[in-house]
Amino acid sequence: MEYFPEVLLICLIGGLVSIDTASGWQIMISQPVVACPVIGLIFGNVEMGIMMGVLLELPWLINIPTGGTHGSEGNLGAVVAASVSIYLLDDQVNTENIIIIVSILYSLLVSRIGSHLVEFMRRENINLLYGADRAASVADLQKISMLHLMGVVYAFILGIVLVGISFTIGILILPALVGFIPEYFDFAFGIAKYGILGVGFGVIATLFISRESRWHLIVAFLLSLAVLLILIFRT
Repeated sequence: MEYFPEVLLICLIGGLVSIDTASGWQIMISQPVVACPVIGLIFGNVEMGIMMGVLLELPWLINIPTGGTHGSEGNLGAVVAASVSIYLLDDQVNTENIIIIVSILYSLLVSRIGSHLVEFMRRENINLLYGADRAASVADLQKISMLHLMGVVYAFILGIVLVGISFTIGILILPALVGFIPEYFDFAFGIAKYGILGVGFGVIATLFISRESRWHLIVAFLLSLAVLLILIFRT
């Protein structure tokens, strides 16, 4: 993967994902199950993009920025995870399972940093809100629209900066870390990959658990676990 053309595209996707997360559109292109395959399509590894999208979609699915609440920037973290994993896989620094798990762990750090940047951005947006109130008092519709657009621009810049810097740091430090892990740990990392998928299902299950439905979930979980064990030991 060539660095400069690709990193510009990655930054652009990060900016669009950041906008779609909360500032505008909200047409779900920011969801990992959409954004990660797009990364894979652009950089010639759709399979890895789909894999990262599926693994990172469910754990963040309940992380909805509604009202004054806001969690980690899992969407931007997923973009970084997909980009870094494809880069590392192209360089063949280690096995696919090891690359996937390390990239996901790195994306969790990126997501947490992103949450602090969003808090800073929201404080800046308060100033835009005060300006919009003053513009509304004199019926200056053009200024209100401009201030609203500035909020969208802030989100776009945040996505560009976070994804661009995180991707750059990732491809600089992660190859040595991933290459240090012995390849015979691939099986364990493969199980961890299924474990992340299980965590995602567990997170979603918490939305549906009730006294009436819990036994349905328990039975489904046990059946899924049995199928998973069969698949693991057959491979």
